[in-house]
Amino acid sequence: MKKFLTILGIFGSLTVAQAQSYVAELAGNQEVPPNSSPGYGDADFTLSGTTLSVNLGTGSYTDLLGNSSAVTINDASPNGYGYNGPVIFALSLNSPGSTSGTFNGSGTLTTQQILDLNAGDLYVNLRSNVYPSGEIRGELEAVPEPSALALIGTGALALLARRRGKI
Repeated sequence: MKKFLTILGIFGSLTVAQAQSYVAELAGNQEVPPNSSPGYGDADFTLSGTTLSVNLGTGSYTDLLGNSSAVTINDASPNGYGYNGPVIFALSLNSPGSTSGTFNGSGTLTTQQILDLNAGDLYVNLRSNVYPSGEIRGELEAVPEPSALALIGTGALALLARRRGKI
C-alpha cells in the first residue's frame, strides 16, 4: 500500500502536457493610448504546441465606432503590458467593414513569443477606419486548469499520508 501511495504521489504531482487556454476581453480603454470607443469583444484561445488558435465561434466584437479593418495578435514585450508592440500574425475578420462581427484564425508562435504569452505580453488588437491603429484591444490571459490543480492536490495528500505512516 505504501508503494502504491508513493507512485500515486509522484504521478499525481505531474501534469501532462496539454493545450493551454487563454481568454481576451477587448475594449477601447485597453488601447494604448485609451480611447472612448463603446466597442467591446471577447475571444477564447488555445495554445497547442506552438499554434495559438481562436476557439471556434468565440471571437466576436460589437458596437465599434468605425468599420472593422483588421484584427491581429501583437507582442508588447520587452516593455510589457500597457505598451504597443509589433504584429505577430493576423486573424480573419468574418465580416470586414462592419461595426459588429466575428473573427477566427490561428498562427504559429516562437519559443520567445510563448514565453511572452505566459508573461501576459500578447494582446488582440482590432482596428477600424476610425481608429486605424486599434479601436479595441484585449490582453491574452491564461485560464487556470482545475484538473492540474486537482492532480497536484491528490499527489500532495498521498505523499503526506505516506509520510505520516497512516496508510
